[in-house]
Amino acid sequence: MPVTQGSILGPLLFLVYINDLPLQINTITEPILFADDTSVIISNRNFIDFSTSANLVSAHMIEWFAANVLVLNLEKANIMRFIIVNQPYCALTISHKDKCIEEVVNLKFHGIQIDSHLNWKNHIDQIIPKLSVACYMFRQKYHICYNDTLRSIYFAYFQSIASYAIILWGNSSDSRKMFTLQKRIIRIMKGAHRRTSGRKLFKKLEILTAPSQYIYTH
Repeated sequence: MPVTQGSILGPLLFLVYINDLPLQINTITEPILFADDTSVIISNRNFIDFSTSANLVSAHMIEWFAANVLVLNLEKANIMRFIIVNQPYCALTISHKDKCIEEVVNLKFHGIQIDSHLNWKNHIDQIIPKLSVACYMFRQKYHICYNDTLRSIYFAYFQSIASYAIILWGNSSDSRKMFTLQKRIIRIMKGAHRRTSGRKLFKKLEILTAPSQYIYTH
């Protein structure tokens, strides 16, 4: 029975439909299902064994899709290897019927930019412009809004973006860029000079920061 896209029952029925997919591959990999995204984690220090496992997982998944009258779109599938900087590069090929899964060094996963070295620079560079826009908006609005209103806007337009997945990228050296923007927007909210210490301003607005997770509140 077809299910209309965007329906309330659609996601639930989809999960029920693919519920047994992990059973097909969980002996050789760790499958992760979230909504309509399916990811598999393969861990092996030996490249040959890693490549063999990756191709075996791909074959099992394609077999499962065919048995369930589905098609695995290899053009929309990606594979990423997490490697150390000084590790030599070896090309990884996973193919099926003359089509290959593209190997990438950076991809977007549930709103997070992930790269093969997990340095988080790409993710931070992606959200910096969004937070800069929030700072500009505050410059235009702070003199006509009450503090409570500005604080609500801060949490809606700045904090919601800046704190997303911070447990992953908060310790990155590039996260200092985020902390700098946070201090800037706090000074704007209070109409303070750009050289004013941010510590007291954070306290007044009940917005906390921590060295290991620069943009964090209670």
